[in-house]
Amino acid sequence: MTLKEKKIAASGLGWLNALLTPLVFMIMWNWFIVKIGAPQINYWLSFGIVLSADFIIMMPSQLNSKALNNDVEYRYKLNVFSTSSIIMTIIFALIIHLFVG
Repeated sequence: MTLKEKKIAASGLGWLNALLTPLVFMIMWNWFIVKIGAPQINYWLSFGIVLSADFIIMMPSQLNSKALNNDVEYRYKLNVFSTSSIIMTIIFALIIHLFVG
């Protein structure tokens, strides 16, 4: 895979992760947290919660590091890992939901 292809893939996976994370959060919230009395949430509320959490836990030093932001290989591996983590999370949540629900 060329550097340009990795850059495009990293960008695409980054956008995919940005859209999938709130969806997975919403599904898990509605499966598990609602059972203890919390209200159900929709995708956009979930998106806001995830965005707020990302803002709170984001380390400013990571944002300012030009080396990390410009390293295509690093961003590609990070986004592949993030996508894999999101997929694994929803699979494990589904398995747990089947046993709990």
